[in-house]
Amino acid sequence: MHWLRADLRSWNDMSSLAPLAPFDIIIDKSTSDAIATSPSTTLSPTSISQDTCPVVRDVANTQGETTLSPVELLALHLVPLTSEGTMWFSLSYSTMRFDNLPRLANHWDLVSRTPLKAPQGQTSSFAHAPEVFHWLYILRRK
Repeated sequence: MHWLRADLRSWNDMSSLAPLAPFDIIIDKSTSDAIATSPSTTLSPTSISQDTCPVVRDVANTQGETTLSPVELLALHLVPLTSEGTMWFSLSYSTMRFDNLPRLANHWDLVSRTPLKAPQGQTSSFAHAPEVFHWLYILRRK
């Protein structure tokens, strides 16, 4: 196994993975959750440079000024590094990590969203502790 470090929001970093592409499987253990806390990115055709992801460049050129959520930007950065049928497994704390992301949906199908009961922490007999779930998302590249 080979480990690499990259800023998944930066196409300069992501494009350095191209010699290893296409990836057949992506395993995301709360990476999308961490990235989701970043600010959104607003792009316009005039703000696009040569070091912009080609898929992101196409979005800006066809839709004009566009704001991408951090998770949507991640999903678009993964497109050139994957091929049809690539599976993306994402473990998340969010019940709606991949909802309402139309540009993501152009390239990725949400195959399943499965709740996984989280282990109970310390509980008290004096307070009710609700069940807590993690979510396993499976996406397939179109």
